[in-house]
Amino acid sequence: MLPADLSEPEKLLWQAFPHGTWVDLRAGDPLADDLGSAVNWGPGRVIRAEVIRALLLGAGEVEPGYVPGIRLRGARITGRLDLMGASLEHPFVCEYCSFDTELRFVESSTRTVRIVSSHLPAFNGTRMRLEGILNLYASVVAGVLRLDQARVSELFLRDAAVGAGGDTDAVAAYGLAVDGGLDCAGLNARGSVGLEMAAVTGSVDLTGARIARPGQRALILDRADVGRLECRAMIVEGEMRMQNSLVGASITLVGARLHNPGGVALSAGGLHAAGGLFLIGHFTAIGEVRLYGAELAANLTLSGATFKNPGGIALNLNRAALGILHGADLTCDGQVSLIGARIASDVDLSGAHLAGSKDLPALAADRASIEGALIAAGLHAHGEISLRTARVGQRAVFTDAQLDNVDGTALRLSRAQVAADVFCDGMTCAGRVRIAGATIGGEVSFTGARIGNPGGVALDATALDAGELSLRLAEPAKGLVDLRHARIKVFRDDPGCWPGTLSVDGLTYGALEPRLPAQQRLQWLARDPGGHQPQPYEQLAAHYTAAGQPVDARHVMHASERIQRRAKPPFARAWGVLQDVTIGYGYRPVRAVAWLVILLAAGSTVFAIAPPPPLGSGAVPDFNPVIYTLDLLLPVVDLGQKHAFNPGGAEQWLSYVLIAGGWVLVTTVAAGAARVLSRR
Repeated sequence: MLPADLSEPEKLLWQAFPHGTWVDLRAGDPLADDLGSAVNWGPGRVIRAEVIRALLLGAGEVEPGYVPGIRLRGARITGRLDLMGASLEHPFVCEYCSFDTELRFVESSTRTVRIVSSHLPAFNGTRMRLEGILNLYASVVAGVLRLDQARVSELFLRDAAVGAGGDTDAVAAYGLAVDGGLDCAGLNARGSVGLEMAAVTGSVDLTGARIARPGQRALILDRADVGRLECRAMIVEGEMRMQNSLVGASITLVGARLHNPGGVALSAGGLHAAGGLFLIGHFTAIGEVRLYGAELAANLTLSGATFKNPGGIALNLNRAALGILHGADLTCDGQVSLIGARIASDVDLSGAHLAGSKDLPALAADRASIEGALIAAGLHAHGEISLRTARVGQRAVFTDAQLDNVDGTALRLSRAQVAADVFCDGMTCAGRVRIAGATIGGEVSFTGARIGNPGGVALDATALDAGELSLRLAEPAKGLVDLRHARIKVFRDDPGCWPGTLSVDGLTYGALEPRLPAQQRLQWLARDPGGHQPQPYEQLAAHYTAAGQPVDARHVMHASERIQRRAKPPFARAWGVLQDVTIGYGYRPVRAVAWLVILLAAGSTVFAIAPPPPLGSGAVPDFNPVIYTLDLLLPVVDLGQKHAFNPGGAEQWLSYVLIAGGWVLVTTVAAGAARVLSRR
């Protein structure tokens, strides 16, 4: 290309190239800043792409002491700038320029390329090598920006507008390598931004970016390796993907909005992040946020965030490994799933609002492992809170929580393990509470709580193993309280709030508070709808015995015998009545003494009035009515009176009554004594 073939603006560029000075073609042009009207710009602003190509490839002169390069403002560049496979030594800088056709830097090696505030139909930098900055600040790329497997020092797309919209790519950068940072703050992408397998040593900044590919994959960072990810106030319409990616520091989506209704808003399964993941500052996700199997060495912070995926999983953390989970005041319309998750410290859901569905719990944390505390104070949940077989290293707090799952299970801690306490003080629960088979190292407290499942089980604590259980409810539980086979060291309740129905068969406890007389505790046992079972009475009696109240213990066992008698056959019932009336089944020994005294007095009186004649003609002892009566009453002891005299008539029948009464008293005393001894 000869200078004679150049137009006036091209000559200016040719002359400026050796010194690398600016050529500004905007002066005096009323359309200088209207890139949309560039097609109407006059010949004084037109430069052919072949002229630029020739200069970049060495056609121009080079003067020592200067840095040659193209620095151009306000030009319309016609024709294709095709630098495929070229090796360029000079910078290419354009501002407020308009290109007619796609720029091709495929497999080129170049230095700084800076095209800012300009208009490009497309840019193809596939496999390009750029030792410097690729800067498209505030430019409009009407088509696709291709940077697949390119390598640059830094990439700037700040405030750029890329893509034609519809079901197309805006940025295609598969395998892109950036030695520094990737600045996409304010990027407006109408189509997908594909950074799959990208490697960015510094940070990827998507602050304020807008990426739109509704219903499709919009932002793709799968298997990427980046130093830091900043997505503050970013808006994505479509799916954001970060599957199996590696982030060396934190991931920040403060104030971001992800919108993919009915689909996945954020897919980050297998994500590894050395820093925290921040979904805060009015962060909103419509669609599932999926972090299945993610490993976040630091924190996952969701405080105040909003997740919406009605009828499905809104936040999926199944099998994830987290340092700590901050979720205070988050709002979630859809399930929060922590199944099999591992949290090295606390889980904080205080003040959160969770809403599940008929088929999905509001919170599913089955088999989760939480090394610290589970804090759900003030939690509002519509749907089940499920922590089945979960393990909590410290305490679990549901103080003042409001749980609603009518006709179902509202709180499930079945077979869970909590090293310290479970506090449900002030909790309101419409639905069943299940802590069956749970192991609680400290106290399970329902002080001031309201639980209800009318017509069903309100509290299922079968086989619960806990240090303490406090059932000092604000009002009687609406439904059955099932404590069968529970093992409690200290059991506390409130007589004013005893449930209408209570199952306690197999319940064992070391201490029972408050200390009430046996008569009141028998009313407590009488609430068992399963009928009489011996064990609860034996346990209560053992408690009174251990507390130094043997009278109350005997009262309990006496009541137990009376209740058991109702289910026996008629003969056994009659025999039971006899034992009850005579000696109170061995638990009322005073009654036996009283009967003996009565029979002794009656016999002594009668035989004193009408002494029986001697049995034989030989020598007989002197008759003593008291000793004679006592000899008749005691079936084993022989005092030498009853075989020496022979009563007749009515006195003979009285002697038979005394002998029979003596046998009854002795055998019933022996039977009662045997029962008492066998239970000790």
